[in-house]
Amino acid sequence: MKQFYFHKFEDRKPYAAIPDNKYRTLLFQFTGIITITLGFAYLYWRWRYSLNPDALWFALPLVLAESLSFFSTVMIVINFWSNKDAKKAPPVHYLSEIEDLDGRKERPVKIDVFIATYNEDVELVRQSIQDAKNMKYPFTDVSIKIYVLDDGRRDGRDATKENMKIVAEEEGVEYKIREHNEGYKAGNLKNALEHTKGDLFVILDADTRVFPDFLINTTGYFRKEKVAWVQTPQWFYDTTEAQKLSTIINAKLKIENKYLSRFVNVVFGKVKLNEDIFGNDPRLFYDAILRKRNFYNAAFCCGAGSIHRREATMSLAIKDFADSLKKLETDLISKNIKSNEILDQKNILLLKQEIIPFKFHASEDIYTSIMLHADKEHKWESIQHADVECKMLSTQDLDSWIKQHQRYAAGSLDIAFKDNPIFIKGLSLGQKICYFNTIWSYFAPLWILVFLLSPIVFFFTLSLPVKTYSFDFLKYFLPFQLMNTITLTLGGWGISTKRGDQYYISSFWYMLMALFSVLKGKEVKFNVTPKGKHFAKNTQHILPHIIIISLTVLGIIYNSVLVLKGYHPCVSGFFTNFFWCIFNIISLSIMIRAAQWKPLETD
Repeated sequence: MKQFYFHKFEDRKPYAAIPDNKYRTLLFQFTGIITITLGFAYLYWRWRYSLNPDALWFALPLVLAESLSFFSTVMIVINFWSNKDAKKAPPVHYLSEIEDLDGRKERPVKIDVFIATYNEDVELVRQSIQDAKNMKYPFTDVSIKIYVLDDGRRDGRDATKENMKIVAEEEGVEYKIREHNEGYKAGNLKNALEHTKGDLFVILDADTRVFPDFLINTTGYFRKEKVAWVQTPQWFYDTTEAQKLSTIINAKLKIENKYLSRFVNVVFGKVKLNEDIFGNDPRLFYDAILRKRNFYNAAFCCGAGSIHRREATMSLAIKDFADSLKKLETDLISKNIKSNEILDQKNILLLKQEIIPFKFHASEDIYTSIMLHADKEHKWESIQHADVECKMLSTQDLDSWIKQHQRYAAGSLDIAFKDNPIFIKGLSLGQKICYFNTIWSYFAPLWILVFLLSPIVFFFTLSLPVKTYSFDFLKYFLPFQLMNTITLTLGGWGISTKRGDQYYISSFWYMLMALFSVLKGKEVKFNVTPKGKHFAKNTQHILPHIIIISLTVLGIIYNSVLVLKGYHPCVSGFFTNFFWCIFNIISLSIMIRAAQWKPLETD
């Protein structure tokens, strides 16, 4: 068997879902209300009393950035407000357990498993196929068919490509291809649905390796006929391991002297670095953010690791098709076209237009989720399953990580400008808020950039955005920040946010680029995330970080000299901005460290 870098992580076990606790929820709601109250009080004071009239060019952008950031806090509190895990049920056996027969004969359910692939190593896909084949199910008469959906057309026609078709045949699973890549992954899934008959279907990526009980633990939810899909957590079992700083120093400096090496171990042995250096761990997202959206019926599909009801997916396609016919008819009537000509035009459309079950979009999963939730006729529901049921591979270099997340950002922003969920009819208020919250998070660089540049502006202009850094400032700011930290910790169920907080700040540049790209009207492309280690050049990703850190350090040095010589006009302002800068530097440095990171064995 071909050896991959991730084989050494095979023994890793997924995290256990955090059990719900009503008292913790009540405590969070209490602190959340206090946080929002203190936030309003702080901002009222900032807008009403603190702005420096002599530097409004500086003061107004900063207070506006603080206001936008606080709005994000309010949205987070709403998202985390309560939890409502769906009741688990035993796996389904017969069709009547998941939908009305309407005169049809009773039969066992049919389940299809789709493994979507494009250019991934065929031996990597083989492992996903083998794990899918190892899934258990208590009813032997339930048909479970596995399909490899190869959008790379690796069926032997091109001798320079690996042969995916042979691997599928060797493993005894179905192999599906199409002659184009229209619609990217959504188009690939559409093609699969046209050639399969499963009542339920599972979506897996090329690297998604399901655990044996995946179907046992998820199909029971479909006993509720309004459940359209169930998303399981995506667990990346190959995130970078923590390394001892002493080991890194010894390897980098090639220290061979045993006494010097021992000294380094004693001094630095307890310090560890590089754990999840790329910020790949999505536990906070799946185990807290998305899981708590069950309360609003707003948990969206994230693609891989999900299971779907075919009826729901196809109902969306049929609805879109019917809407197109209705729109055509309305437009023709408004132009006073004769009825027989209208009929001819509708017939032409019937022949030409395809039924598309998934939205053709770079973010087809969340886009399709929005449209299904907005279906007023069927009132489809979604479920974020709490337990990890599969494992996946994470990005192993910064360039791949940024390209993946930039696609997420651009896709979400594209939806915001074209089909903003706030204005979509059929969504409940809670669903609108939750979907908008996801989109709003990608506007964060607009205020993050202000927070990064404000200390630099102060250091080199010596202008204050506030009248003074007085006790009034501290008495409003510190209680709000303290309570905000407590609230977010409770809302996230204590899951570590350290790395996520750093990347929230450090991601400002690629998110700005995604925003500018969408505003320019550029098409959002679906780029397949590389599986494995690819050490590309990362300078373009970290140059803005290096510039900001350099300017910050120069500003600190310059102002330190002024303080020491007694020339600084606001010493309290210097120290306030100094500590602010330390936070900024630590946050920005994580991406610089990630850009330079390589496993020790490759050095």
